[in-house]
Parts: sequence; C-alpha cells; structure tokens
Amino acid sequence: MEQVISFTKGSQLQALTASEYFGYSIQPFIQDILNQFVECDNLKMSIIQAAKNHPQIAETFFDIDSNNVVESFSLKEPFLFPEQNPVLSLSFNNKRLSPFLSTHATQTIQNQLVLPEIHHLLYLCGQAKFNYEQICQQVSDEMVILLDKLLKSWIVREQPQPNKGVPLETPGVFRLQHAALLYRTKTTGILVDPQLHSNYGLTNLKQDITRAMLEGFVDAILISHSHYDHWNLPTLMLFAPEIPIIVPKVPRGSMTCEDMKARLEGLGFQKVIAVDWYAEPIAIGDMEIHVLPFYGEQPLVPEYNQPKHPDLRNWGNTYLLRTPYYSSWFLIDAGDDPMGSMRDVAEYVKQKFGGVDQVLSNFLSLSYNSIGTDLSGWGADILGNLLSNPQIFSVTNKKEGFHLATLGAKGIAEICAIVDAKVCLPYAHSWAELGQYTKSDEQLIEDAIAELAKVGCSTQVIPWKIGDGYIADSSPGLNNRILY
Repeated sequence: MEQVISFTKGSQLQALTASEYFGYSIQPFIQDILNQFVECDNLKMSIIQAAKNHPQIAETFFDIDSNNVVESFSLKEPFLFPEQNPVLSLSFNNKRLSPFLSTHATQTIQNQLVLPEIHHLLYLCGQAKFNYEQICQQVSDEMVILLDKLLKSWIVREQPQPNKGVPLETPGVFRLQHAALLYRTKTTGILVDPQLHSNYGLTNLKQDITRAMLEGFVDAILISHSHYDHWNLPTLMLFAPEIPIIVPKVPRGSMTCEDMKARLEGLGFQKVIAVDWYAEPIAIGDMEIHVLPFYGEQPLVPEYNQPKHPDLRNWGNTYLLRTPYYSSWFLIDAGDDPMGSMRDVAEYVKQKFGGVDQVLSNFLSLSYNSIGTDLSGWGADILGNLLSNPQIFSVTNKKEGFHLATLGAKGIAEICAIVDAKVCLPYAHSWAELGQYTKSDEQLIEDAIAELAKVGCSTQVIPWKIGDGYIADSSPGLNNRILY
C-alpha cells in the first residue's frame, strides 16, 4: 500500500497571536482583581489592591484614575484595539506518544509573509495524498526544514492512506468534535467551525476525526465567531487557499475579536467572504447560505449596557442553510444581549421562510457566574469582555439574577416553537471519543425536552454522539453512525 504523509493520531496544532500572548501576560492582574472582589465585594478596593500587587502591569497597560477608579478602569486603547496582531508562532505536539519522547515542535514566525508558505505545507500534509518526495518538490527549502521538524516530532508520518469517513452522496448533517459540523447534500459539503488536530478539549482520544477523513467532501467553510474553540487557524490552514470561507464582518478588530477576513487573507486564502447580516444568500453548490445575527456571549448586560468601548464586541454570525433535502439553522453559542435578541431573529426566520426543519444549538446555560473564579482557561476573549465593562465583575459574583450569555434549554425551546422546528440537535458542548456523548449531553437533552413540553412544542430532540450523522432521508430520530 502506498505510503503518504499525513497527520498522526494525537497530533495537535496551535497558533499564538500577539493579542493572545498579551492576554496571557495581563491575566494575573485581572485574576487578582476577581479574587479580591470575591473576598471584599468592593470593586474599587479590588482594583486598587490588585494594582498594588501588580504595579508594572497596572501602570503600563491600564488607565486607572485614583479619583474615579471603577469608571476609569480600562485597558489602554492601543492594547484593546491593536493596529497589528501578528501570528507569533505555531506549535505542534503529540500527547498520545510516550512522555519520554520529545514530540513538541515550535515554529517561530518572524516574518508574516511566510504564513502562506506554511499554509501550503499544512494543506499538502492534510490531504494525505503525497509522499515525502512529492511534498518536497512543491515547497521551498525553508518548508522542507519545517516538514522534517514535523516528522521528527511525530506530528506527521509516512503511513498508509487513511479511509474517508463520510459517504459522498449522503444528505445530512454530521456532528464532529465540539462546535464542528459537516453539512452534506449529494453534491456539496459545508464545514462549520472546524477543530481538527486541535489542542482544545480531550488530549488522549483513541480515535478522532482527521483532516484526511474529510478530503473531497468540503466545498466551503463557515466560521461563526472568533472564540478559540470555534476559530482555529492551523485547522483552517489544512484546507486549500481557494476554498470559500465565510466569516463574520468585523467593523474594528480588537483583542476580543480580530478581523477574521484580514487574518485569513494574510494566511493566503483567496476567497474570504464577510457580509452584513440579512444580506442576500450565498450559493455554494446546491446549498443556500443565509447570514443571520449572532447575539449573546457579549460583555454587555442589561444593568450596564453603556460600555466604554462598544466596538469591543464578540462579532459573529449564525447561519441558516437551505438545501433541496432540508433546512437547518445552527445557533452555536447565541443568546441575547442589549444589541438584540435571538428570539427576534427567530421571528424573522418564521416570517421569511415559514420555519425550518432543524435547529442546532449549544444547550448549555452559560453566564458570567458560571465561569467561576478561575480565569486560567478562558483566554483573551474573557479578559476582553471583563475589560470592556468592569462592572461585569459585579454581575460575575452575583448568585442570583444573573444574565445568561447563551440561550439555555428554555431559550432553545422558545426558538424551536417560534420557527416550528421539526427537530433540535445539541452540539458544541465539548470533545468526546467517537461514538460517545460529551460529558453533559444527556442531562442537557433531558432539560431541553422538559422545556419544550412546557411551551407545548412538538419539536423532537435528537440525541446524537460525536461522529453521528442525522441523515435527511432517514426516519425521524434515526442517526446513521458514519464516522466510526
């Protein structure tokens, strides 16, 4: 059997941008403010004490007026809205191998112009079509050195060509890891928020969904928003430069949400599409893609809806896909915020389309209370939210009356009732082995069924596992397991 270069089981890829690195560097200061606030329930004193504990960070990066501490507190604007946000490095690791083996490799990026070359190398490796010599003939000498580094670290290997995981002519939607979905008709495939060979989630999966399994089945990619569990640059670099990628339109890049279109073009992608909400639909094969608002997961809360920096927003899209076989609206982590409500968007969908066949959503009830007091796993997006509006610390610490950042089971039931959804499918909760539920799936499904009953909605909740496909021409509720 022919040997080709492809990614090994357990290989993980991660990019580090300047804003992310900066977020990590100031995180101890923000964490200290929250720790202090939990103790004393006084935001002013918490900021003052944390500034004393971290004087260099506070003085260099923050505006703090001693006469008006809470109202003045903010990251200085050049750091909130950096003019440039270069990719600093790409790191590669394989945690399935022996801890005694050195499997970690880092490629420092000193010149952003090399990123399209790295993109081309990763794309060639991801296809699992070429052997070592064939790849070397298609890349520069510098990329051959990187390829050798990846081989030495067991990130890629020469191995038999893997089997594909999805029958080509299978109309339906397939649940990949976390927030990733693959929509198919008999001729067309749309990939959503892909996380392949990712460092996020479980680190020792026995089996996982690889880039090679999707080769030939993806005609376009949709990105919902720039949170790190939906926006993975190395994963995107595994796909062809000419593949269409639809991303949210970002009026002003920030540490919370970078300009995704500009970023992808800097990586060498040639067909990056960013359009306004409610724009004319985009046709990819026999799929019609409608770009709709993404409300929720924002720093704005009803009590404090006048932030210092309104542009510091988690810009995003939800998408409604219409195909000859089914229609599907996936909501990701959406909810409500002072800019708008997903229930109003649902009313638009009902009026415009008469309803939808499928609603897909994260079922978790996420609020700033639920993040707890440990910010270490939340990265720059949470820091940006907190920095946009320091009063949110008060909301974070409340035990009652907090504002949901996502729909939760109750909100999902209301959306399904409005759009007359035939089925509702949960996703975007976490990683799991192929053929298994994620950690919280079963309880969340029970909650959603209960809420649908309360509103008298006949929408059927479809339990499905990682790797399952909900097939358009199957009997209601039947999941054909395709990927394992």
